[in-house]
Amino acid sequence: MKVLLLADTLENGGLERQLALLATNLPKEWERHVWALDGGPFAHRLRESDIEVTVARRRSRLDARPVASLWRELRSWRPDVVHSWSWISTLASGPACRLLRIPLVDGTIQTGAYRGELLGLNRLGMACATLVVANSEAGLRAWGVGPARGRVVQNGFDWSRLPPQDPSRKRPDPRFTVVMTGRMVPVKHFDIVIRAARRLSRDPGSWRFLLVGNGPDRDRLMKEAQDLVAAGTVAFPRPDLEVLDLVQQADVGVLMTDPALAQEGLSNSIMEYMALGLPVVCGEGGGNPELVLDGVTGFIVPQADPGALAEKLAYLRSRPDERQAMGRAGRARICTDYSVETMVRKMVRVYAEAISG
Repeated sequence: MKVLLLADTLENGGLERQLALLATNLPKEWERHVWALDGGPFAHRLRESDIEVTVARRRSRLDARPVASLWRELRSWRPDVVHSWSWISTLASGPACRLLRIPLVDGTIQTGAYRGELLGLNRLGMACATLVVANSEAGLRAWGVGPARGRVVQNGFDWSRLPPQDPSRKRPDPRFTVVMTGRMVPVKHFDIVIRAARRLSRDPGSWRFLLVGNGPDRDRLMKEAQDLVAAGTVAFPRPDLEVLDLVQQADVGVLMTDPALAQEGLSNSIMEYMALGLPVVCGEGGGNPELVLDGVTGFIVPQADPGALAEKLAYLRSRPDERQAMGRAGRARICTDYSVETMVRKMVRVYAEAISG
């Protein structure tokens, strides 16, 4: 079997992490090749795993040479199946896959909402696909993809990423710690977490918020929270490729998303919190209810309500036994339902179905 995996970028993101996880865990006897329009840290990680990676950067928005390079790759290598993870890659490869009769699996549905830029072009590329894969049922519903072409393959969690567990190790800070990880972009509602932190900071010296991520909104968010940073209540640690060493310092994991801009699909951040045994407080909508069981592994609150978020955080702080029980339930859920082996097995079935179709 020869599989060509396509992406717009191999930067540090949840989509790119899942692509790399799949590529490195497909059956060893399969040939795998990753092609992207831009590089990033995951290009290096894939090459370290002896997976061939081609980066064909565009020199301008209208530069057609990368597309020509991709078409030559398709014609010469003739993969058994193409799996595109990004809409530009799907649009670029779709016509060639049709002409060469190569099955195309479109994996661009990574969110739980039908929103974004250039949706018409996204749909045009998706129309060329043999099958469409989303990481949540909410994603397929939002995009109106029915059971004839739509399949769900949930993300997998790589347990080898977990930092070494040392029971004797003391936490760096005894305060009740809340963490949110993610790209600092408008869709991620770090603002709501800052407002919740401001409400809870009335109890001085008891709370610590770690806001972990890079992105264009980072400077604005730091300015908005400068009084809380000065008081030591909020910190903005810069992440490396791996963030779990920071996540394991926390008591609760949080993820809030701006509902006016997007909804989560199956969140890698939430999976990381649960794998480390943290209860989760997240916004309602999208794929979050598919992952977080309200009242069992955490709480689901309105997306844009800092008061509701602060209330649930205070509740968890005051009930350590319930908090730990939720963390154990979340970890068990990741172990049983979201393993890498399960993800790979489901994706292999999708590939086989696309080829037979």
